[in-house]
This record gives sequence, structure tokens and C-alpha cells, in this order.
Amino acid sequence: MNFHEWSYVKQHPTVWRILLGILVIPLAYAAILLASVWNPYQEIHRLPMAVVDQDQATATMHWGRTITRQLTRSKSLQFHRMTAQQARRELRAGKMYLTLTIPKKSSQQLSHLASHPKTLRVIYQTDAGQSTVAAKMGSTAMEKLQSQLNQSVIQTEFDVIQRQTVRSGKGLVTTASQLQQVAQASAAGVSATATSGPNEAIIQGLTRSGQQLAQQTKRPHQLQALAAPIKLVQHNVTSVANNGTGMAPYFMAISLFVGCITLNIIYDAGKRHGKYRNFALAWLDKMGMLWIFVMLAASAMWLAVRNINGLRPLQPGKTYLLSLLIVLAFFSLVTCFRLWLGLTGAWLMLIFMIFQIGCSGGTYPIALTNPLYRAVHPYLPMTIAMAGLRHTISLGGSIAGISWILAGIAVVFSGGTLAFFYHHRNDSIVA
Repeated sequence: MNFHEWSYVKQHPTVWRILLGILVIPLAYAAILLASVWNPYQEIHRLPMAVVDQDQATATMHWGRTITRQLTRSKSLQFHRMTAQQARRELRAGKMYLTLTIPKKSSQQLSHLASHPKTLRVIYQTDAGQSTVAAKMGSTAMEKLQSQLNQSVIQTEFDVIQRQTVRSGKGLVTTASQLQQVAQASAAGVSATATSGPNEAIIQGLTRSGQQLAQQTKRPHQLQALAAPIKLVQHNVTSVANNGTGMAPYFMAISLFVGCITLNIIYDAGKRHGKYRNFALAWLDKMGMLWIFVMLAASAMWLAVRNINGLRPLQPGKTYLLSLLIVLAFFSLVTCFRLWLGLTGAWLMLIFMIFQIGCSGGTYPIALTNPLYRAVHPYLPMTIAMAGLRHTISLGGSIAGISWILAGIAVVFSGGTLAFFYHHRNDSIVA
């Protein structure tokens, strides 16, 4: 049997390069993506969190200061002490993934836990609009922290009650001695007047002991407060309707980049199909058609996620317009590489897209990935696009800065495609 295909591939180096490029795509896709999600729950200590201590100390306790020191020195969680304003700003910016605020009267309430049991509600804030996964991971971490805080408070209160019990025991021993004295006096025939003093002392002693015992009888909610005095309560500063809404920026950005790569592989943007007075008109004719095409593709994606998936952005109009700007930026970038480097350029853009997926923090928070991913994360086009979509879909706020960056990418790489048409201005026209 003659292996004609192997002979053909051997005789055509270009085909070899294409096949080798395709060969490494599964390798790159698996390795890059797995690296971004390899062991996130073991890296939760890298997730930046803020603790705000508003507690006012009492004469005997400063619980807020104690807990803040424990949290900031802990190796299992990465807490940073901040003011309320600073923590709020960092959470909104996505630099902190959780903010724990210790209330003003924490020490006052906990110092009276034995006599007036009441659950201390400690609020922690997350931002599901920035990352739904980070909000869930923060909630899981706070469940463990709540257990630790309760154990610590209960142990402290147990020590206090133990000391009180010792003192109460001494009082009961004194009362028993008094009873013994009265019995001895009665046996010796001492008059009632002589025993009235000890009797009164006994009555007072028993009354005090009864009051102390009565205080130990608690209502159900008080017993619950004694068993679990600390309750951590989650509050999302930005809520999302569901997991799909939280993940929409990630998948929309990937979809637009994939579309631009696919178009450039199938459709050769460098071939001209008519005579033009100069290269600029040829460029405008070609790019104008393709710009309209990719914007139609982005519009189709927008209609699908809105009407089929049920996405309801906070700012629908801005989300749609931003999608158009994103696809123009992505298309200009991919097309520039495709024109100058041929199919190798399209292959490089495919690898670049896979790399961006791993570095974008779309699945797990970027803080949980490796140092390389964290270093390049802020500068990737997909990261910038996702940040803008998060604002228009869930967070609100201005996207002016992000829009200017995306417009800049579109202009710079469109200039690169224009330079290609100038460089090939004398090429023959393809019918």
C-alpha cells in the first residue's frame, strides 16, 4: 500500500506547519485551562479580604481588636485591616473579595452574654457582580470562621462561668455552716432570740443562691445564643439573578473572540476583488464589509442571550453597544495578525485566546491562580472586555475608561491592517 497522504505532507512544509500547529492546540487548551483551575480551594488563603473593626472596648473586653489581630495574622485566610470607606472602595473595585465588619457594641454585648444572652450579628459583604464564585467561596470560608469564633467565645464564657460557680459554691458552703450552727444551738436549748440572727443570715444566703440559680434558667432563644453567640450574615453589595448572569461576561467575551478567529480562518481578508484608485479605498471596502458582518454577529449573540437565555442586564443598551465595540476591537486584533502572518497569525490568535481564557479569572478569582496569570491578567483584551460587561450587566457605573481602551485597540490594529494593504498595494487582483 502506498501512503500518498504522508508523501504529500512530507513534500509540503506549509502543510506540516499547519498540522503541527493543530497538534498543540489540545495540549495548550488543556494545560492552560487546568492551570487556572487546578486547586483553587487550597489557595483560598490568597483571596484578599478586608476586616473593619468598629468595636468599642469595655472595661473588661475589646473583642474587635482581638479578632482583628487573629484574622490579620492568620495563615488560612488573607485579611487586611481597613477603614470602612477603604474596604467599600476596594470591594467595589474587585481588589477585595470580602469585607467583614465588626459592630460597635460587640464587646459590650459579649461581656453580658451570661446574664443577657443575645446573638451577635456580624455582617460580611461580598460582590457577586464581580465574581459569583468568589462570593460562594467567601461564604464557605465564613461558615468555618463562624464555627471558630463561636468556639472561642464559648470557651471564654465557660471560663467566666466557672469562676462564678466557684464563688457561688463558697457561698453555699457558708450557708451550710450556718444551718449546722442553728441545729447545734437548738440541740443545746438556746433561745429563739439568740438564733434569730443566724436564721436571718441563712434566709438571705438561700435567697441569693436562689436568685443565681434562677438566672441560669434561660429561654430557648437565649440558650441558642449561649450555644452560638456569633452569627456571620452575608450581604451582597451587588446581587445577580443566577449563575448564568454572573458568568455572562466571561462567555460573551469568549464567543466574540472565537467568532473573529473563525471568520479570519475561513475568509481571507487580504484578497482584493476589484480595482481601486488607491490602497485606502481597497482597505475601506474590505474592512467596511467585515466590520458590518462582525457587528451583525455580535447583535445576533446579544439577541440570543437576551431572548433565549433570559439575560437581563442592569444597562441593556450599554451592554449591546459595548458588545459591538468589543467585537470591533477583537476583530481588528485578530485580522492584523492574520494578514501579516497568514494562517500562522490565526493560529497564534487561537493560542492567545486560550491563554486569555486561563488568565481572565472568568471561572475562579484570578487571585487563586499562579503568579504568571496574575501578572498579565489586567492587560489582556479579554479581561478588559469582561470588566466592561460586568459593569453594564451587574455592577453599574461608568465604562468610559474601558471603552477608550477598546477603541484604542480597534484603532491601533486597524492601522496595522491598513499598513498591510499599503504594503501589498501593487498585488494582482483576485477575480
